Amino acid sequence: MTVKFTILLSLALVSSVSASAMNLQTYLQNVEANHRTIKSYDLSKQAADDRNTAGDIELVPVMDAGVSFLSDKNPLSQFALLGVPESKQTTYNLGFGKKFSSGTNVTLWGQTSEFDNAGITDPAFQPYSRFGYGQLGVTLEQSLWKDFFGAATRLRWERQDAATAAVKGGYDLQIRGVLVQAEVAFWEYLYAVNNLKTAQGSLDRARKIESWTRRRVNDGISDRADLLQGQALVAGRQLLLVTAEDDLESSKQAIRDFMELKPADPFPLIEGNLGEARPINSLVSGGKGRVVQIEAYLKSLEAKARAVTAEEVDEAYKPDLVLSGAYTTNNVSADMAEATQNLTYTEKPTTKIALNFRYMFDTSVKSAAKDAARKEALASRLQAERQLVDSDSAWSELKRRYEEMNKRVQSAAQVYKLQTDRSRATTDLFNKGRTITMNVVDSENDAATAELNLSRLMTEQRKMEAQGRLYMTVEE
Repeated sequence: MTVKFTILLSLALVSSVSASAMNLQTYLQNVEANHRTIKSYDLSKQAADDRNTAGDIELVPVMDAGVSFLSDKNPLSQFALLGVPESKQTTYNLGFGKKFSSGTNVTLWGQTSEFDNAGITDPAFQPYSRFGYGQLGVTLEQSLWKDFFGAATRLRWERQDAATAAVKGGYDLQIRGVLVQAEVAFWEYLYAVNNLKTAQGSLDRARKIESWTRRRVNDGISDRADLLQGQALVAGRQLLLVTAEDDLESSKQAIRDFMELKPADPFPLIEGNLGEARPINSLVSGGKGRVVQIEAYLKSLEAKARAVTAEEVDEAYKPDLVLSGAYTTNNVSADMAEATQNLTYTEKPTTKIALNFRYMFDTSVKSAAKDAARKEALASRLQAERQLVDSDSAWSELKRRYEEMNKRVQSAAQVYKLQTDRSRATTDLFNKGRTITMNVVDSENDAATAELNLSRLMTEQRKMEAQGRLYMTVEE
């Protein structure tokens, strides 16, 4: 029963450790969730969306409300001529205005006033000693040339969308940059762990060689020089172990920094396979299409925004032909309350239709503004095209270097296997007294060097694959 319980407990502990182990994907998710720089970039992306939405501020409905009181003692006023020493007027007004994406401006307003003109003696004008006046009106304006049915609004939307996508993409690129650095730290940590294991294993083997040589010297079979060689090998391996331990602590601190762990927080259990290769394009975002650097894609979005800006400048300098119309009700009542009730009285309306034309002459100033916008758009497009050329070259070079790295890793793996077999065979010969100590030391050094070289090359291969995060696929 005790044995069974011990086995179950061991399995539970193994499962717990495995469950808490952090692979590359979990580690990067943790970095993305906790890294303050990434959080700041996420907030900046949200702010870019907010600024894009705020660009429609001119399309937001506007309400105007007011109240005014007027005391008029002007001797030349219309009521002063009727013998009124002071004319008093109280006015309330309320209006709503809205510009639509079609370029149509609509204003709806209402106003009621009460006049107090004490002192009128003429019976014919006695009704005007105190009366109310109300108006309800609607006004419409529509451009028929400049901003024709919302052309300027549509251009602004197009420019803002491209500019916002470029800004957000820039923050995405910076986030990816942080994640690439975090992944590099991940693989460097695994390399440091392997390096420490290799250094410890080499030291253990060196100590066995030294112990075996010491016995041979004591037995008079070997010279003291052989013992010194063995001792020098142990000292060298101890130095490598100290260096490996220092490198491991540095790599641990890098992991802590990316995960923003506190000093009191335990270091996570990280697992990964340095020898597991990934296709170079496995980390490229997007589906099928042309692989480009994200930076080059952002440059094309900036060029698109510049091109639309040039169109906006052309639109802004077009002649302006505005068709407008207005309709207003008018009613005169005994007081303000009655005038307010009769705002919709349509028997005596005021109507107005107008067509206004405005033209800015084609001077050098106007031409310079248009030319500057077009030249900036062309310059931005040329830069974007050049960036795409550089992107294609960088992607081709990355793939070429990755293929070469695959060959180097394969060769290093073969060298490591051969050197390890040679070291074992040489040690076996040494144990049988058929070779000298120097040969054993040399073979041991060569095997350790081959192991470290293979581990370093695999680490560089994993880091090279991480560069795929800086690329994306786009449709031609």
